[in-house]
Amino acid sequence: MSYTVIARRWRPQRFDDVVGQPHIITTLKNSIKAGRIAHAFLFTGPRGVGKTSLARILAKAVNCVNGPTDEPCNVCENCVGIASGNFVDVIEIDAASTRGIDDIKELRETVRYLPMKAAYKVYILDEAHMLTDQARNAFLKTLEEPPGHNIFILATTESQKIPYTIMSRCQRFDFRRITEREITGQLKAVCEKDGITFEEGAFHHIAIEADGSMRDAQSILEQIIAYSGKHISESDVISIIGVVEKNVIYRIIKSLLDRNLTEGFSAIEATLSEGYDVTQVYRGLVSYLRNMMIIKACGGLPDFISIGEDEYTAIEGLLKDLEYYEVQNMLYYMLRSEDLMRGLFPRIALETLYINLYNLSQLRDVEKVLGELERRNPPEAVQEAAGRRVQEESPVVRPRVVSPPDAGPKETAPQTTDRGMDGSRRQEDVHGFVEYLKKKKPFLGSMFDSSECSVEGNNFIVLIDKKYGNFIKSEFEEIGKLTNEFFGHVMNVEFRDALDRKKNILEDYLKEAESLFNL
Repeated sequence: MSYTVIARRWRPQRFDDVVGQPHIITTLKNSIKAGRIAHAFLFTGPRGVGKTSLARILAKAVNCVNGPTDEPCNVCENCVGIASGNFVDVIEIDAASTRGIDDIKELRETVRYLPMKAAYKVYILDEAHMLTDQARNAFLKTLEEPPGHNIFILATTESQKIPYTIMSRCQRFDFRRITEREITGQLKAVCEKDGITFEEGAFHHIAIEADGSMRDAQSILEQIIAYSGKHISESDVISIIGVVEKNVIYRIIKSLLDRNLTEGFSAIEATLSEGYDVTQVYRGLVSYLRNMMIIKACGGLPDFISIGEDEYTAIEGLLKDLEYYEVQNMLYYMLRSEDLMRGLFPRIALETLYINLYNLSQLRDVEKVLGELERRNPPEAVQEAAGRRVQEESPVVRPRVVSPPDAGPKETAPQTTDRGMDGSRRQEDVHGFVEYLKKKKPFLGSMFDSSECSVEGNNFIVLIDKKYGNFIKSEFEEIGKLTNEFFGHVMNVEFRDALDRKKNILEDYLKEAESLFNL
């Protein structure tokens, strides 16, 4: 007896068997119950999410001997024939191969005839976007006014290639990617029914690799069972899929937080020496940091993240002294570097990225110093140490001076010279305050981190776009309070229009040019 693969054995046969598309199932079942069955449907969405399977179930539901019914019986002659693919009144057409105008003309001839055995003649047109322009035009009139005994179901992964003239004549249903949790649950059910034991964390890797496609996940599981036999271990899955083991990714990230570059480079070297690709290491880091960020932001493990207990415990340990925006900054750096991983020197790109992440992670020390000095020393010492620390320890990822906007244009005050304070010290003050603000009010701190700030005596000057004036007004009291708290005495916070500053500078240049050339 021939073997049937998992993807075919577990293909949904009833509406309730379809995983991950409840919005579509409910609509179709209600339409059948109410007798409001459309003559044309467009099923669009990623591969392997149930478009063709649901088209067959719909064909069974309208042609069941007991129907039309909201749930086919799957035992009558019509249901069995449709499920096996040899029912005369359900015609499946692959538009990738049957795509020309002659094929569509032939289809137009057949729609005129009544169904032979069922209530409806159902046409399932798979990969409908592959039709030629001439074939689409020939199909339009039939789709607009078909005989009442015909139902057309168009399935496609690329809805943007379907002309609006066709789309407007169909009821459109957008299929969603199937979640990791739903894929994992289905794979467990397959193994339990087939008597195959498994480690709890094994299917998480398959679900990630499948990227929302149940069919892809089932195909990967088929391959793993062929390798592993009656027991699936997580290491077997990792070996077959080519995923970098989580403990390696953990070592790399922990080395960043522990300031141990040697350990991180050793982990990267060992992984690449085992034959893993740079892209696989990169993807592993992105996935791990994403889980860390969400767990920290949510204050625990949310339902939509599927990881094992050991991995969750390890992540909790890493996050103990981190804020979620610190992980977010690291992840942002990772995502910005994706193109470099595909360049001519991917290994060097990965190593450079690791060093950049290391430098970025050192900004954590600024907050630790601030917290420690706040408890022991006056605020002047806090801001001085913070500024010096940032300059010394952050040569690559150095915070820029930031400015929030003003409500309206102001006269630009002449620059003054601070008594007893040189330019580098004033710059340290600015850096220190920005870091202090990030700790107290992360959103405000991020704004100040992209503007131009300066210290002039007891004045803290911020050049900012006036369009942000309303926001600054709402936060002005809080900004003043934090400024006084950091500098240890009353500071006048002044927001100036950055555009006015640019105008003044331009006017100075013009005056100097006039004097030089006797204009």
